[in-house]
Amino acid sequence: MLLEVRKLVFSDDLLQQALLNHFKIENIAVPNTQIQKVRFSANTGKASSIVVEFVTADPKKPYEVRLNEQFVLTAMIMTCKTYGVPLPRDATKTLQLTKQGLAMTVSMKVDTSTPVQKAAG
Repeated sequence: MLLEVRKLVFSDDLLQQALLNHFKIENIAVPNTQIQKVRFSANTGKASSIVVEFVTADPKKPYEVRLNEQFVLTAMIMTCKTYGVPLPRDATKTLQLTKQGLAMTVSMKVDTSTPVQKAAG
């Protein structure tokens, strides 16, 4: 078996842009303010959760929007489409927090049962 794995790391700015665009697409009402912070928590055996904090008058009490992993993955996938980043449709996509930012890991099993024949030159 051969397993292909790619990791696409989104900077904080690009992740925020992706989420804001997806809020609009899904008609989800969010404050008309900047995102203060995006918190990611990985849950062992369960889907990850993401909390988006929006700036409010009281910095200690931001407006929070809780998102499921699928919403964030869809936002990231749509952003990849916007920028022409190819993604295999049937690959498994998961979220992972890295030092560089939130990453979408794309993994796909490659069929090794039949070698691909080269065309005659």
